[in-house]
Amino acid sequence: MTVHALFFCLRPDPGTAARLSGVSDDVARRFGMRVRPPRTERLHVTLHHLGWYDDETDDAAVMAEVRQLAEQAAAALRHGAVRVHFDQLLSFTRKPRNLPLVLSGGACLDEVRAMRAALGDRLHAAGLRTDPHFTPHLTLFYDDLAVEPQPFIVPGWTATDFLLLDSLQGQSTHVELGRWPLA
Repeated sequence: MTVHALFFCLRPDPGTAARLSGVSDDVARRFGMRVRPPRTERLHVTLHHLGWYDDETDDAAVMAEVRQLAEQAAAALRHGAVRVHFDQLLSFTRKPRNLPLVLSGGACLDEVRAMRAALGDRLHAAGLRTDPHFTPHLTLFYDDLAVEPQPFIVPGWTATDFLLLDSLQGQSTHVELGRWPLA
């Protein structure tokens, strides 16, 4: 059985992803953390999570319906390119181990928040629910050591498109299902 997690995201271009992986290495050395080899193709900023579905139950039909509605909502969105920059480093500490170390930020991520809200309006119009809680972030890696929130300026990129991905749980794989321009 495969569990699928559908989500919309902004993904850095390959050059930016490689640079952000270098940031991961620097941060790991600075804090004495262990970082695995970078998975640059998995770096992203999640916009909306659309649920988990397994492919051995009726979830497959539900997932197909959610995907169709999500793709229609994405196609209806009209939004300009989005600047994605970071000014904070921290660990999310909702669990005791394997903590996500993330880049996040304040006003520097307002364009991401605005784009997410616009996409959320389209998703609601299509009949899909979204989570109102949102902390824009890019996960660098996971470690058991917690890093307290601190200023950490990292230039990001200008997103010119957004994607719908299927994350195959436990396989460290993201499958691109769709891509829409931001212009």
